[in-house]
Amino acid sequence: MSTYWIMRLLLKGLGGVGLVVGLGLGLVYQFQEKLLYLPRIPGVSNDFAYLPDRFGLAYEDVELTAQDGTKLHSWMMWPSGWSSQKRRSRPTVLFFQENAGNMSFRLPFLRLVAHHLDCSVFAPSYRGYGLSQGTPTESGLQLDAQASLDYLHKNPAVKDNVVVFGRSLGGAVAFHLAATNPGAINSLIVENTFWSIEAVTGKVMPFLSPFIGPGRLFNWLIRNQWRNDEAITQLGQLPVLLISSLEDEMLPPEHMERMHKVLRKQQGRVSWLPLHAGHMDAYEVAAEEYWPAVIKFAQQHMTVSAMDEAEDGGDDEGVEAAEHASAAGLKPPAAAGPFVTNSSQPSDIPLGKAVKKEL
Repeated sequence: MSTYWIMRLLLKGLGGVGLVVGLGLGLVYQFQEKLLYLPRIPGVSNDFAYLPDRFGLAYEDVELTAQDGTKLHSWMMWPSGWSSQKRRSRPTVLFFQENAGNMSFRLPFLRLVAHHLDCSVFAPSYRGYGLSQGTPTESGLQLDAQASLDYLHKNPAVKDNVVVFGRSLGGAVAFHLAATNPGAINSLIVENTFWSIEAVTGKVMPFLSPFIGPGRLFNWLIRNQWRNDEAITQLGQLPVLLISSLEDEMLPPEHMERMHKVLRKQQGRVSWLPLHAGHMDAYEVAAEEYWPAVIKFAQQHMTVSAMDEAEDGGDDEGVEAAEHASAAGLKPPAAAGPFVTNSSQPSDIPLGKAVKKEL
């Protein structure tokens, strides 16, 4: 074959590749919010699949207003049977969810948090998720997080004993909130999040890795940057627990390891929990390590009066209701997309056995 025909075939091939890459870059720029955030699972109703009382949790519906006027729905939850005095004496976990679907799919996990840590849980729905108004963006979710923390600080039942817990996408929300509110939270727990969006884009869409990533030419296309690498440098002496699943199928575990190294060098108040588990199932498949480590961290960094019963799992009424919910086989639908797995399904393990056999 002559050189002419070889060059012609090469140019034709490169033209096809260029078209695919150009299309991919255009989609990233134009539709990145739709690619990154998944408030509704396709084919699944946006209604709550079930409510907190199905899992042994008493609750209140709370409406928040973000700084830009967006109305947000939240749940304040606590183990059933608690008195108002007990609520005031216990810590509150401010929880930021992983991607895909509404907060009802997180209840199987949150009932375990509430009972094992003997705490209340405040769970705001990001804008566009659940019953919250608006459309999700990085700046919007940051406003939502700030509105949630401001509400807790004004709530006499919460006092100042707030722990922030973020999983996956919620870890980025948690890092930013902690970085911009020094001294306002008690401690921080982050599970399986990422270094930055530009650093993870090539993993989610490998064909774009030559164009978007650390030092790449087209990083300017990323509007939702979520620079966790910068946020972790602004945490001061805040106690941090990092939970990393070594078999994470969605996000590279080395991102969490890199954050651990930075925080360890920077402030030395970071606890590290690597587990052999997938993206969001460590609380079940590695439960014998997961829950004791989370409880220990909480005991170290919450006030003694707030944690004096942390290991007893709360009152029997709440435990029994949670066990009945598990026995009912409640299962949210599976989802697909960036930062999404079907691991938000409820555990079939009774709550009373969770630490022995059980994110």
